[in-house]
Amino acid sequence: MRFRIRAGWRLGGALVPADTIIDLAKSDRWSKLAKGKPVPFDAVPLDEEALQEQVRLYPDHKHLLRGGWI
Repeated sequence: MRFRIRAGWRLGGALVPADTIIDLAKSDRWSKLAKGKPVPFDAVPLDEEALQEQVRLYPDHKHLLRGGWI
């Protein structure tokens, strides 16, 4: 699952910078911190899996969600 953070995202004591790509298949610092956390509403999904997870998490707002590759 891949998504881009639009604005800073607080994860514990860390702040993920805006425009950071989170790829849960990778083991970089930010992706490791994000594992098990919900995809933020304002994140840009970069694959179908991330988009579907946002739709699942925010069903009342699915008309506002779309993939960053569209």
